Amino acid sequence: MFAEIDAALAAFAEELQIPGLVAGIVQDGRLVHVKPLGLADIEGARKVGPDTAFRIASMTKNMTALAVLALRDRGRLALDVPLSEYLPQFASVPAATSDSPEVSLRHLLTHTAGFVTDDPWGDRVLGMTPAELDALIATGRLFARPPGLAFEYSNLGYALLGRVLTNVSGEPYQAFVRRTILGPLGMTRTTFDALEAARGDYAFGYRLDEGQWSRERIEPDGEVGAMGGLATTVPDYARYVAFLLGAWPARTDPDSGPVRRSSVREMVLWHAPPFPNEPVDGRVTPPSAYGYGLMSTADIDLGRRLHHSGGLPGYGSHVLLMPERGWGVMAFGNRTYAQMSRITLRVAELLHEAAPKPEPPKPSAMLARAIDAIVVAYAAGRIEVAEKMFAVNFLLDMPARLRDVELASLKQRLGEGRLEKIKPAHALAARFTLACERGRLQATIILAPGPEAGIQKLTFNVEE
Repeated sequence: MFAEIDAALAAFAEELQIPGLVAGIVQDGRLVHVKPLGLADIEGARKVGPDTAFRIASMTKNMTALAVLALRDRGRLALDVPLSEYLPQFASVPAATSDSPEVSLRHLLTHTAGFVTDDPWGDRVLGMTPAELDALIATGRLFARPPGLAFEYSNLGYALLGRVLTNVSGEPYQAFVRRTILGPLGMTRTTFDALEAARGDYAFGYRLDEGQWSRERIEPDGEVGAMGGLATTVPDYARYVAFLLGAWPARTDPDSGPVRRSSVREMVLWHAPPFPNEPVDGRVTPPSAYGYGLMSTADIDLGRRLHHSGGLPGYGSHVLLMPERGWGVMAFGNRTYAQMSRITLRVAELLHEAAPKPEPPKPSAMLARAIDAIVVAYAAGRIEVAEKMFAVNFLLDMPARLRDVELASLKQRLGEGRLEKIKPAHALAARFTLACERGRLQATIILAPGPEAGIQKLTFNVEE
């Protein structure tokens, strides 16, 4: 499988004319494959190696979001109070309209604060000083619309989260992230100081204009690095990816990571509105939405995939996580705004195609008992034989005589049936299928939240 993936990476680098890239695959908590390609330094003919550091730009945002949640979990801040509670000078910023809600940390995390999209500008101001950020807050034209109305990607919003982290933690944002996340995970090659990183095994960033390569300047670390300042290596970043993936599934094991597993899972809820489906390479993309520093996509083939891109002058990066399979894919390139998301998705597809299909989830004991009771009722043609399994509402919503008529009609049409498969949604709901003499009968069952977890809803649908 890795040979086919490596060939896809090489073809991608050639197609997009990327001087150098490195990709990595995490599976079941460890880095299982690294592939370096091309040049980290065109002028010096130095090759990219497995440990070469790249800037990952806006992939920094999910680490910033995680740092915010770490302080929230410690009771140091709240997501829905006004931003001015933690950033006092923001109280003087004129509201977008007189009836606008106050900007909150949740607005900043989800890019719904009403700020204008600012990628080109944000990419060139990473070295902003504290005084310059103060001046921007005081005099900038911040709002494109009132907060809470729509998603609009904002680097400034995450820069302000960095200042909040500094103010609340009592130490510089970078130091707090290093102490809270990087250090505990052993990410010793990950830094906000790109100038220092460039003294070692580092991929310089390049642009291509009229057939000529030129090196982009290295944007220094500064007051707004929370929006996109990190430089890292694949082995280092794989530790972070493994930590994120380790939040799934929810379980009762000890919670030993630097941030709670539940908080990691919270990051990928659809907090911002879903994006509209738009064709990509002739295909309609599945629905996606923004959580806290991570995109979440409901992919019918791959399952849920979590992802975020990064782009700076000289760099493109992308990470893609498949929490239901325990896989993570990352790719870093050193050409300005290289679309690395194309290759991470292709690698994920190749992994999915080659891997054995996962075992279907088993129904809970409560569901299994309820479904068995309905199968017996279908065979008998009388719903009353399953009466001990009903919640208080069940026969009030549809009397037994009408349920019996429904069963008789279905059985006359389809004949005798046997349980073929169960597809649980969770411990209290499932779809199940009866293979009958003249077709298939699909049913949806939902149990009640009472102590006996009786059947509260049952619907049938004949598969044509």
